[in-house]
Amino acid sequence: MRRLIFAFLFVFAVSGILLVSAQTQQQKKPTTSESKKPSVPIKDEGWRITYGDSKAKLKIEAFYPIGSGGHEFVLEFSKKLAESFPGKVQVIVYDWSKPKGADEFGKRGLSCGCFIIGGKMELTHKGKPVAFMRRPEMMGWSFELLKAVVAEEVDRIYGKKSEPKEKAKPERKKKETAQKTSFSPEPRLKGVIEIFVPCGLAGPYGDLARMFRKQNPDIQFRPNVTGIIALLNQLEAGATPDIFLALGTFELTKLAEQDKFIEGSIVKCARIPLAVVVPKRNPAGIKRLEDLVSPKVKRVITYPFKLSGGRGAKQALEAAKIWDAVNPKIFTPKVPDQAKQLLKKGQGEVGILYRTCLMESYIPDKPPVIEHDLTAVQTIPQNLYEPIYAAAVLVKGGKNLDAAREFLKFLQTEQARQVWIKWGFEPVEEETKKTKLSDRSPLFVYAGAAFRPPLEAMGREFERKYSVPVRFNFTGSNCLLAQIILSQQGDLFLPGEEFYVRQAQKRGYVLKSEIIGYFVPVILVRKGNPKGIKSLRDLAKPNIKVGLGDPKACAIGEISEAILRKNGLTEEVHKNVVLRAMTAPELANALRLGGIDACINWDAIANYPWVRPAVEVVTIPPEQNVITANPLAILKTTKNREAADLFLQFALSEGQKILKQHGFTAKKDLPPAYAKALFSPPKTASLVE
Repeated sequence: MRRLIFAFLFVFAVSGILLVSAQTQQQKKPTTSESKKPSVPIKDEGWRITYGDSKAKLKIEAFYPIGSGGHEFVLEFSKKLAESFPGKVQVIVYDWSKPKGADEFGKRGLSCGCFIIGGKMELTHKGKPVAFMRRPEMMGWSFELLKAVVAEEVDRIYGKKSEPKEKAKPERKKKETAQKTSFSPEPRLKGVIEIFVPCGLAGPYGDLARMFRKQNPDIQFRPNVTGIIALLNQLEAGATPDIFLALGTFELTKLAEQDKFIEGSIVKCARIPLAVVVPKRNPAGIKRLEDLVSPKVKRVITYPFKLSGGRGAKQALEAAKIWDAVNPKIFTPKVPDQAKQLLKKGQGEVGILYRTCLMESYIPDKPPVIEHDLTAVQTIPQNLYEPIYAAAVLVKGGKNLDAAREFLKFLQTEQARQVWIKWGFEPVEEETKKTKLSDRSPLFVYAGAAFRPPLEAMGREFERKYSVPVRFNFTGSNCLLAQIILSQQGDLFLPGEEFYVRQAQKRGYVLKSEIIGYFVPVILVRKGNPKGIKSLRDLAKPNIKVGLGDPKACAIGEISEAILRKNGLTEEVHKNVVLRAMTAPELANALRLGGIDACINWDAIANYPWVRPAVEVVTIPPEQNVITANPLAILKTTKNREAADLFLQFALSEGQKILKQHGFTAKKDLPPAYAKALFSPPKTASLVE
């Protein structure tokens, strides 16, 4: 009987629990209309996740490597923002750990994870610039701050909720109209300096801007702080800030060719040292640059070669005579800042990076972030690469250039110099003092890319004889002149054509020049001449892939156009052009690899050891040809006039034999028949004017 009672009570209790549970579930069960209404629309494409209504006027983009882990906060913040401003805000998250996301990240030229609000990376909140980059805990921002800034943007676009319609306040409208007529909008622009600042210079810029404003309270700054690639793209697309603060001057060359900057306005603020950087554990045991040849080193990370840092890394490896051994190990990410991040993740044993990247701030007026996971084991000796400068330059079309000039003057003060030193940069003065031959300071020569083999041989012989090292910058002739104008440094200039020296002379950069040889254009075809090309006219035949130099970049490009004009073949040959190369060696390489069937190039290029086995030469008759002289000029910016004069005389004496050995036409070896074919540029020719 007792067992029966217990069983009854147990069944009764369970029934009660089930009944209560069913009632609770019924109460919680949403209505049909509620279940169909999600908090915000979400579209997940794997590489891109979208939150919110596509018709929303305010678009927010977030770029982060979601798939690599540790970035869950991005999805959380994005969803919350869309929920906080329904119908008004749409957030698009790009996952750059996926290929498509990485493409978008690269297109924007970004250097790190960030939120972009209404197309702007930096906004103003309570009178101060704010940006939402990297992780909140690292950069000192929060979701609350992000939401507050987004709210201000929503109010700006949609109008504040509390704002009555204009009908309700006619007096206020009248007052606003009166205010508009009482002063012009021009005074609001006075004292505002627009400046482009790469992320890597945000720290020193913040200090410098604050100090300058303290002295000049009527001047305000409007900075655009983002990745260097993004800033360069914006300038190329037509942006006109007052000042561009450059992380190295080499990347300014292309923009200088497009006449973007005010000539002579560049101010070198500080030197940026390159360093051998390793993960803290230093798994390969690296201690200096030469250790990069070690078999323990599988991957060397550095910046893209089109940037000053990557170019300097290559120069250092070449000067240390280890380039050939290290080159196969080198990896250069599309976005410069990724170099440091990859090294931190252990995706390389060593990197050649800016030493300053181990202590930097990505937002002005924020303390530096010290990299504890990386260490610099060696600062690379400056004599191994061309100095890299943090520099400021005025941009043509800037709206407040007078105020900008005052800031550039401030950048040259001792007060500004100390700011750069505080952030780990090195002073400029060490590179600006005059030197003597006895100082054994390196000569720096700007030279057309085609001159590399004989000039490097001359440099080695000159150094052996006089104990003065010679460093070269080889690239297209037009690019070289732009670099001279920008950098205001260098000792000698050897372009592929006399025209460029005359342009430099017009601008006051040349002390003296002498012709050391000549270039004779020829047609280069692949070995065996499979397309049967025997003349210039054959370049216009159907199905012939022709390569020409870019006349805006290199001398062979301009001379090729002159040859086509002379023979009335411009339009016919242009129809077959599939490649415009930046340098003469680039043309030869394209031919060797089969990308083109023929090209117009210098006779000397055919004698390059790596070109000779793969090509044949078709000569161009003197009456159809255009010959160019090769002048070697001493620049007014030389710091070692004695050594520069000595090198010029060396090129005119012992250097002539070296030119001949490499298949170049020396000064006294030009056949008389070609003398009448010397190039004379058209009157309309211009260069970075």
